[in-house]
Amino acid sequence: MPGPLPPDTPSPAEQETGLTSSLPPVRELQAAARRAWPELRARKFEVHDGGWANLVLEADGRAIFRFPRRREVAAGLGFEVRALGLLARHLSLPVPRPTRLATLDRAAGWPFIAYPKLPGEPLSSIESLGPKGAHRLESAVETLLRELAAIPPRSLLRFGATRGDPRSWAERFRRLEVRFARHGASLTPPALRRAIADEFERFRSALSGGRYRAVATHRDLGPDHILWDSRAGRPTGVIDWEDLCLGDPAFDLTGLRPVGPTRFDRWVRQRRAPADSTFDERLRFYRRIAPIHGVIHAAETGDHRWLRRFLPLLRANLLE
Repeated sequence: MPGPLPPDTPSPAEQETGLTSSLPPVRELQAAARRAWPELRARKFEVHDGGWANLVLEADGRAIFRFPRRREVAAGLGFEVRALGLLARHLSLPVPRPTRLATLDRAAGWPFIAYPKLPGEPLSSIESLGPKGAHRLESAVETLLRELAAIPPRSLLRFGATRGDPRSWAERFRRLEVRFARHGASLTPPALRRAIADEFERFRSALSGGRYRAVATHRDLGPDHILWDSRAGRPTGVIDWEDLCLGDPAFDLTGLRPVGPTRFDRWVRQRRAPADSTFDERLRFYRRIAPIHGVIHAAETGDHRWLRRFLPLLRANLLE
C-alpha cells in the first residue's frame, strides 16, 4: 500500500478539482527515484511532462518512475499496483509490473511507483506498420478486448474498483458534467455549451436503456498507450492503467478505430450484448465528447495549450 497522503488541508480549489500543489523540482524527484531504487544506479533521467495525471521520469531507458499530480491518482496507487498484478495473469500483452512503491519526503508521504520499462514505442509515434504488422496489431487488440471482458468483476471489486453498472456509470458522467460546468464551461462559446448539455442529456437517456455486463475498462485505450516494437513488427505492451475500472463495454472502443479500422465493426459486434439496444448511441457519445477532458484540464491548470488542442476537436465533433 502507498504511504499516507499529504496531511495538509487542501485549498478549496484543490478540493474541487483534485489538483495538488506543484511537485518538487525535477532534481528532487530524481533524488527520490535514486533512493527508492538504488541498485538501478540510474545516471540519466528523461522527463515526460505532458500527462494530466502523472509526471514521469525515464531512467537510462530502463525504468519508469511515475509521480502523481492529483490526489485521486495518488490515492489510487495501491489499487493500481494490485490490479496490475491481476491484469498480468489475465492478459496476453504485457503490462507494467511495479517493483517499487515509495514516498516523497518533502510532500509529506506523497506516493510514487517505479517499474522496468516495457520495450517498444507508443503506437502513435510509429509511421507505418505494413500489412503484416497491421494484422498482428488488430489480432492482439481483439484478444486484449476479449481478455479484459473475461476478467471476473468480483476480482477487481475485491481490490477496490468502482462498479460499472449503468447506475454507477451514470453517476461517473454526472460528475464529469458538473466538473465541466465549474471548470470548463467558461472557456467554451454558448453554442458549444448548449450542444454539450444536449449531448449529456441524450447520453443519460441512452444509458438508462442500456443492458450490459460491466467489464474491466482501461478508459484511455488507444495509440498513445499501446506499445510497438518496429524491429520485431509486433505490439509489446499496454501502459497507463491508472484509470482502470469496471464500466460500459462500449467505452474502450472509443479510441480504437485508428488502431483497427478493418476490424472495428467486428469488435463492436463482439462487445454489443443482444439485448443492449443503445450500445451504438453510447459509443457515439463517448467518441464525440472525448475532447472535453482536455478543455477541463486547461481550465483547471491554466495551461491553454490543452485548450488550443482540444476545443477545436470538441467544436468539430458537436457543431460541424
